[in-house]
Amino acid sequence: MNQNSERPIELVAIINSFNRRSLLERALGSLTEALRSARFPSAIIVFEAGSNDGSSEFLNAWRENHSGENFVLINASPDRGSFSDGVNIGCAEAIARFPQCRWLLLYETDNCLTNPEPLEKGMSLLKREAQLAAAGFTVKRHDGKFYGYGMRFPTALSFVLGQNLAARLNLHAPNNSAWHLSDGIRWRTCDVVFTSPLLVRREAWEQSGGLDAANFPFSDTDLDWAWRCAKLGWKMAIIASDHVVHDNLEQLSAWSANRALDFHRNRFRLLKRHRGKHAGLLKPFLFLRHCLETTILARASAADPIAKDKLAKRKQMLRTVWNDYS
Repeated sequence: MNQNSERPIELVAIINSFNRRSLLERALGSLTEALRSARFPSAIIVFEAGSNDGSSEFLNAWRENHSGENFVLINASPDRGSFSDGVNIGCAEAIARFPQCRWLLLYETDNCLTNPEPLEKGMSLLKREAQLAAAGFTVKRHDGKFYGYGMRFPTALSFVLGQNLAARLNLHAPNNSAWHLSDGIRWRTCDVVFTSPLLVRREAWEQSGGLDAANFPFSDTDLDWAWRCAKLGWKMAIIASDHVVHDNLEQLSAWSANRALDFHRNRFRLLKRHRGKHAGLLKPFLFLRHCLETTILARASAADPIAKDKLAKRKQMLRTVWNDYS
């Protein structure tokens, strides 16, 4: 983290910030402490997407108070402020500013690191296993409970059934390989490892072209990236760790305001890209599911304001499903 280090930067952490100041403070603080004690030179780049909750002011103050460290703050332009834009812009800045960096750490405001050990293990594993594009970690909440780290590539069936039913039937569960043990590092592979956090090999990032911000600005952008990497021959790894937290403390991102519609639009787009254009045949089944959901929510909406809001969104999906949810 120290600017005066004579060794070139090896790892650059990329953080997206948007209206989650309390989480941002915790995440940035823990990451900074972990990197200060690490055995490798590092830097942090934060992409500020236009927060109005004090996050921007906090980051400006942080930059002033940590002027001796490799900390870069990028403010979003009006036309490039999505989650995927932030990751792409941050990674491009990392490679341009620190041309010898080998590792890009995609780190979110609901993450915390208790020490640098997971990152050191991740770098060691990626150096050893040339087929790995990236490595994530088993994560937990602040209360110690296990939290999901990834999933298998989604299918048409899981999409038609809906998120809740598909989850109950375990259709999204990671297709984990057997555990491997390499130099004391316990790890396995699965289709998709979420960017929370994710240590990415620079070569894989450059070969893949990064996230597809045009088609997947928010939802499913990590799934699309993992799928494209798989088609290029790369794999994703999960490292067993007790030192990584993924917990939003029930504070949803402001990027999630249209979560339901965005999910359906992007999941449909994802399946068309990677499962084939015949995914368009799912529309009648999706329409029937939305009809059923609308009927159930209509009965509950009279006494439940939350159900009333969900009902409005289901009606919107009924209107847009035939046009790819657009």
